[in-house]
Amino acid sequence: MGISSAFVNSSSGLSAAARWSELTANNIANANNQGYAKRGLTTESAASGGVLITGVHREIDSSLIRMYRLELAGMARQETIATELNNYSYQLGNPNDTFTISGQLSGLYSGFGLLSNSPGDASLQNNVLKSAQGLASSLNAASNALAQTLSSVTKGIESDVGTVNGSLEKIASLNNQIAQESNPTARRAILQDERASEIDALAQLMNINVSQDNNGNMNISTGGGTQLIDGMSFFEVQYDSVGGSLSVGNAEITPGKDGVRGFSEGQLAGRFELKGEVLPQMQLQLDDFARALIQGFEAADASLGAGQAGLFTDLGANYDPLQFNGLAGRISVNAAVDPAQGGEIWRIRDGIGATVQGSASDSTQAIGFLTVFETAQNFDPAAGQGDTAELMDYVSGMVAGQKLVQVHAQEKQGQLGGKVAAVLSARQSAQGVNLDEELQRLTQIEQSYAANAQVMQSLIAMIDTLLASV
Repeated sequence: MGISSAFVNSSSGLSAAARWSELTANNIANANNQGYAKRGLTTESAASGGVLITGVHREIDSSLIRMYRLELAGMARQETIATELNNYSYQLGNPNDTFTISGQLSGLYSGFGLLSNSPGDASLQNNVLKSAQGLASSLNAASNALAQTLSSVTKGIESDVGTVNGSLEKIASLNNQIAQESNPTARRAILQDERASEIDALAQLMNINVSQDNNGNMNISTGGGTQLIDGMSFFEVQYDSVGGSLSVGNAEITPGKDGVRGFSEGQLAGRFELKGEVLPQMQLQLDDFARALIQGFEAADASLGAGQAGLFTDLGANYDPLQFNGLAGRISVNAAVDPAQGGEIWRIRDGIGATVQGSASDSTQAIGFLTVFETAQNFDPAAGQGDTAELMDYVSGMVAGQKLVQVHAQEKQGQLGGKVAAVLSARQSAQGVNLDEELQRLTQIEQSYAANAQVMQSLIAMIDTLLASV
């Protein structure tokens, strides 16, 4: 090897060491940046000798990234369900709480029991009225809270769809920008970091499949296989608020719907599960219980004529099957028993349709009202509480079951959160910056630079000696 070749080799070594030190310093500066993948130099031996820097690469583990996004989507779905149900669950209370639906029902039952032993006691009659009004108010409040939850979920779906489309557009744009960086440059690595973070954000909204083509583009489809990004083009997700469906072009991707190539996990999937399954069944349970109350007390009241409303009403009217939906939000106590509304409290004892007071010692109707609680009532099997049950059993099962939905979601969220944290830690270990390793690398760079510099100094000394001998 001639002196000139030695100069070229050592000079390329110095350049590589300088570039390496710059890259290492950049890694150290971004050590606390979670979205940053540590950089490494891509080098090869030059045909003419020395080392050739061919580019900058990101050190990542694709399998860990894929696993992280999948676990993240699962956790986000459960977190969404638990969070959206939080306010409703608080309003619902616990089965044994006094001022909840079950507590008020228990109080009403006890009130009629006491009244049947002393039917002429006005204070006991008033106690029954207050319990009945408390039960109706609890049902109203629960139904209203459920409606608010549904409104929040619907707005969340609209917002999430907008976020999804924004992410898809940005990822497609980044694909385009990255393609313009034909060589693995530092800017290309920065853009790839940005794209990876955007895909992570998208994975929180829906579970996705991600693949890289020969041009470095990240192509994305739903978990079921519907294409969302193809190279530099993205396909907008559309939400039909009337039909409650999601689509991409002519392909439906609604979560939870059989036969479509959609997705099953992520924040958006959680909202669709709430809107399409969980909340409707909860509302059905409330409405069916309200119906059982209205019809039960109508049937047990011997004083009523045809079409007359009993103790519980639908805003003053008797039960109408055509007005079933939302009944729990409208149930009220008949004004005929409420002195504050011009009614007579003694009708609690004698029957809601009574026109004159009966005997103060007559407990016949009070005992009749007790049968509403002690006889199995018919319920809609679609409510998930069986087709027959006594009122107390139905309410206890309903409250416990509805609260269990949130509890299970919270438990699953915690379990999946642990997996997400573990996979994220492994991912960070693979692609994050380890300061100890970077500092060791700086020592290697310093040694490499010093060695190449020493070669250069030796070559210069050799040339000086040769020139001096001429």
